[in-house]
Amino acid sequence: MQHEVKRVHLNESQKHQKYLKDEPKINHYRDLTSYIFQLRDLQTYNDESFNATTSLLQLNPEFYTIWNYRREIIEKAYGSNSTKLVQILNDELKFVMAQLRKFPKVYWIWNHRRWCLFKLVDLNQVNWEFEFKTVGKMLELDQRNFHGWQYRRFVVENLELEELNHQDENDVNGVLKLNLDEFDYTTAKISIDFSNFSAWHNRTKLIPKIYNLIIGNPQVTQTIDHPSFHLFQTPLSILNNDLELIKTGIYMSPEDNSVWLYLYWLLSDEFFVNAFEADDSDGQNYKQLLQQQIDLINEINALEKEDTGQENVGCLKALFKITELKNEEDVNKDEMRDILQKLIKLDELRKGRYEDSLRRYE
Repeated sequence: MQHEVKRVHLNESQKHQKYLKDEPKINHYRDLTSYIFQLRDLQTYNDESFNATTSLLQLNPEFYTIWNYRREIIEKAYGSNSTKLVQILNDELKFVMAQLRKFPKVYWIWNHRRWCLFKLVDLNQVNWEFEFKTVGKMLELDQRNFHGWQYRRFVVENLELEELNHQDENDVNGVLKLNLDEFDYTTAKISIDFSNFSAWHNRTKLIPKIYNLIIGNPQVTQTIDHPSFHLFQTPLSILNNDLELIKTGIYMSPEDNSVWLYLYWLLSDEFFVNAFEADDSDGQNYKQLLQQQIDLINEINALEKEDTGQENVGCLKALFKITELKNEEDVNKDEMRDILQKLIKLDELRKGRYEDSLRRYE
């Protein structure tokens, strides 16, 4: 089911009329499926079987058994001729792209594209730069498609391998620049849409990766010239930068879960927490940071109540989770009960979860 497409409810008469209209298509689909299974059982690997899978996958791209059979055909019918195989694989990339334009969230299409690329790697004919530009264009069409973001990480990983193969294995500047560019890419996408969960998620992968590249190769990375390089001098410098970024998102979209999840990651992930412990033996700086964020959330919640007449569920949930990050002796149980009781009233779908949490503060 596609997002933002309303389901149409049909009465019995309309259902019958629709069935009569669709019956020829259904019969064609069944006949084609039966025919392809017969070809597979007979181990038929030729142009005929290949073209038949094309027809069926255009009708149903989620038929993973047919994708598997198609890969068998490619390997056994065309695998002995490397020139022909490269042509077939490049044509497959075009076929897959046409399918992705129509069905951008079908796992099996993305999986088949990866398979084609790895085959081209074996033939030394892969073009990761083209693939990188392609996925960039796809994310322009749907910047929140998590399949596209996951695929972008896959392409970047292979660009890294290519970068390392083309230079001294100890020179990580090319890899570092690639990841810093990706970090800036997430910033740009987030600035357009603070609800872009996939961009926030990608950022959680990039931040520790970039920092570890810099710390692990100080003699190499000193010469790099990149506008975001200065942010990664310490985990706390990254934290301060992203707290400012997320603050804007929270003010603009306090009802959106993406910004709260990222804020919680910033405040709870060991990458940042360990940096506080190393720099703050008594934990006062970390306690102060948590209280600053709690004060900010209370301020936003008050503004929401003033505008809408009720407190914001996202703010209340964030208050509860972030307060739980405090040491047990610093948590006010009365305040926690108050937050949970408000959530029980405002967010009835999760009432049971809040009631379970409430028992811990009785």
